[in-house]
Amino acid sequence: MPRLLTASKLERRMSTDSENAENNMLSILTMPSRTLANWYFWLGCLGLMLAILNLIGQIHPNYHVSWGGLLTFEMTNAAFGDKDTAAAFAVGDAVFMFGCLFFITTGARSLAGDDSIDEWLLSMVKSDWYNDLIESEEGGWSLILGTWAILASLAFYFYWGIIHMAWIDPGVYSIAISVMAVGLILRMLSTIENDED
Repeated sequence: MPRLLTASKLERRMSTDSENAENNMLSILTMPSRTLANWYFWLGCLGLMLAILNLIGQIHPNYHVSWGGLLTFEMTNAAFGDKDTAAAFAVGDAVFMFGCLFFITTGARSLAGDDSIDEWLLSMVKSDWYNDLIESEEGGWSLILGTWAILASLAFYFYWGIIHMAWIDPGVYSIAISVMAVGLILRMLSTIENDED
């Protein structure tokens, strides 16, 4: 016959479970896995670049972005203001930049692991990822095509942003993200094929 829990024991068990879930979520966010740390680092870098472009007035030909309005879906204020009349710097800019810096440092710290951040940055510079553009004995065509797709996605986004000053254009994002997703999936498939061999 199963033991019945009293109300106080059940309440204690439930509060402990919810506290553990909150602690686990906090540790996942502050000590991310390698995959999440990569997302943190690169999205933080993209956000910081966009914040700087916004501050110098190069993010869009007509608009100045209010990060507070954009991230709250315009519940606090309008997301886009006229470039000529909008304030050059707002509190939302500082909050957004600090958030991006948090993501960059948290991601870099997790990716560096036991090494120093300097050693990790140096290993990124010395990386041989460009060899995947030409030949890959281990990953095959999936790795080569995936690497080219990622490179094409980045080249398209930066070309369009620089030439047309359209860094926040949803159409450009859609194309760039779709091509990048195909590249990431192809690269993941190459590792799966490798494991099966």
